Amino acid sequence: VLYQSEVAPASMRGALSTLYQLGITFGILIAAYIDQVLVDRTEGWRMVMGIICIPALGLLVGMIFLPRSPRWLVQTGKRDEARRVLRSIRAEDEAVQEELEIQQELE
Repeated sequence: VLYQSEVAPASMRGALSTLYQLGITFGILIAAYIDQVLVDRTEGWRMVMGIICIPALGLLVGMIFLPRSPRWLVQTGKRDEARRVLRSIRAEDEAVQEELEIQQELE
């Protein structure tokens, strides 16, 4: 949630955090259902463990393509890279404004 809050536009942060929480709740519901259906079968626990790995692998692969957190980049002194990341996820004027806000917050 922290990463998505940092890279999401301010106007969408609340909605995205709510959707994130809803997705987790829905995922728990689906996992409980799959567990009930499969766990009593012979070797069913192995199927359950295999199924759980699918979203984890998707997340692992997806994280490779995510940009670094602009706030973290500014904190570590990589302002040029932070500016590049902000320009890739925001309009030019919003990127400049947010970079200044991050810098002011960290001082």
